[in-house]
Amino acid sequence: MCRVAVPLQYCRVEIPGLQTFNLNRGISNSYVSYYGEGLDAGQCGFTLHGVKDQNNGEIKCTLGIISEAQESIGTMSLIVANAPKPPELELSRGTDQLNVYKVDDTLEASCTVRDGRPVANITWFLDDEPIDELPMPAILELAKEHLLTKVQNLTRKLRASDNGKFLRCVAYHPAYPGQVGESKRRLDIKYAPLPQRQTIEAYDYGIGKTGEINVTVEANPRPSFEWTVDGQRIREGSHDNTGIMEAEFARELGNGRYLAVLRIARIGKQDTEKVYILKAYNDQGSQEYRVKISTNSEPKGITKFFKQHVYGVYGYEFGADSIIAIVVAILFIILVISILIFAKITGRWCFSGQRDSRYIAESSDTESADVRPKEKKCRLPSIQLTSAFFRKKFDKSVPEQRDNQDQDEADADTIPAEELTNTDQVLTTVEKVNEKEVKDKNLVYAELDLVSPNSPNLKPVVKGNDDKTEYAEIVYTPSKEDEKEGKEEKNKK
Repeated sequence: MCRVAVPLQYCRVEIPGLQTFNLNRGISNSYVSYYGEGLDAGQCGFTLHGVKDQNNGEIKCTLGIISEAQESIGTMSLIVANAPKPPELELSRGTDQLNVYKVDDTLEASCTVRDGRPVANITWFLDDEPIDELPMPAILELAKEHLLTKVQNLTRKLRASDNGKFLRCVAYHPAYPGQVGESKRRLDIKYAPLPQRQTIEAYDYGIGKTGEINVTVEANPRPSFEWTVDGQRIREGSHDNTGIMEAEFARELGNGRYLAVLRIARIGKQDTEKVYILKAYNDQGSQEYRVKISTNSEPKGITKFFKQHVYGVYGYEFGADSIIAIVVAILFIILVISILIFAKITGRWCFSGQRDSRYIAESSDTESADVRPKEKKCRLPSIQLTSAFFRKKFDKSVPEQRDNQDQDEADADTIPAEELTNTDQVLTTVEKVNEKEVKDKNLVYAELDLVSPNSPNLKPVVKGNDDKTEYAEIVYTPSKEDEKEGKEEKNKK
């Protein structure tokens, strides 16, 4: 359809492979006919009957406008689809210069779709799995008839799992039957029997019943199989010397997979204690597989996890009892650690001394009191001695002039020196003083002079609240020697 916004005087159309046509509503033939609402509406359209390959190309419409001296020309491209040739697939040769490859060989493949119009689209598959991350394809255009050829390359490092699969080059084009064309090649990759990471364990065997030991092996070409039980070799298709065990011929499962079967006519308890060794070998190499059988049910849950992962990674083999013991031990360790953390936070048991020492350490930098070091060992609690807050002594001389009230309180609280025969008595006396002050709801700081208990002038002095100073907590535990000396001194008196 060619159109303008003003009436047309004439409409002329040039189509590749056909002659020029002057169209209007009254003119039509077997090749082309007018299409539109008329020249007065400014429309110059046409319908092409029976499109052929030679009609592909550029179409030109020439419009004559009454009010203009020059013609108006419009062009468009007519693409007549041409089905390309079937895809062509080419593969590089393997390491032995044949179309047989080995694991880790680099495969180079090329897919070519020739003489299509428009150009075809190409997709690579390995069986039904698309292969991505391919380089941009090369597109070649032929000068004759505007036909297009597309080429796309593929490079892939081969794996054992690629064996037996089809490498497919699939081309998409609207002129193909079903719009799809395909070319494929089956990959033949040689490799030795593949290993398994751990000993194979089979379960649910019954004593006195027939049992089969099955092992699936992946290899190419087909390997030969041989069982070894208690040092005796049993080739496939034969029996052992007792006639109880039979090695059947391996069954082919497809894609390089084979099933080897050892049949035991009657399973005894001694059979569950044996290790069954299967050896598979071909011209690429050999591999051994070890199998153990059990009358127990297959483990589940955490037991199965340990068998599959711990054994598979580190090579340690655990029975069900061992795995349960390990789990219980781990839970016990976690419980102990939790209890220790709780005790540390709350200051209980072995950590109770650490909390007390924190307060003891809060003393003035000018403190002259003697605090004995604490032991950090965890031990049973000893007899708790009296602790008190003692006032730092700035001057050992007591002022002669005091308030009457302070002097009366000091005189009333004065203890005869004869009662203070040892350090325990000194601390007890100070405790009594503090208890009296607590009852009066007043906090009193006491002063302690650590002098010899034999001093006849030993006399504590209590000061009032107005005379404030820094303080420290002193805890003193008499040693055995001190207790012994105290007893001797008491006996002398």
